[in-house]
Amino acid sequence: MSGALNIYLHQGRHFHDALSINERALAVARALGDRHAEGTVLDGLGSALCEVRRFDDAIQAHTQAVGICRELGNRHGEGVALINLGTALQEVRRFDEAVRAHTQAISILDELNDQYGKDQAQQALDMTLAETRRGWRRWFRRKPAGGPEA
Repeated sequence: MSGALNIYLHQGRHFHDALSINERALAVARALGDRHAEGTVLDGLGSALCEVRRFDDAIQAHTQAVGICRELGNRHGEGVALINLGTALQEVRRFDEAVRAHTQAISILDELNDQYGKDQAQQALDMTLAETRRGWRRWFRRKPAGGPEA
């Protein structure tokens, strides 16, 4: 699916339309045997799945996208898919995996001199780490004073 159409649907909050179109585009890419398109569409599908709160499906789609991009040597696509994978992992509170995905994305995008992509990956990493810190602060506030929980 065209990147511009995906952006339009996401910005217009037409997430179910994006989901439907990406599912159709994925079927076409697979029927044609176009692995590059398949990887790109899987990443877009994962983003649409996140928006409709189907996080496990989103993680699976983004993971497949990362694998296809690696297989094809598409480092930029891999970096972008890793950002999106990390974001989906954060949503289900799999913070260690999210941090790894974002860190890998930063490394790849830095290697490619993609400052914009690297900045996006860094921002996603910062958000994940901030969420982790908020979780720790909530946990410590719940602990009774004077020792471990009973």
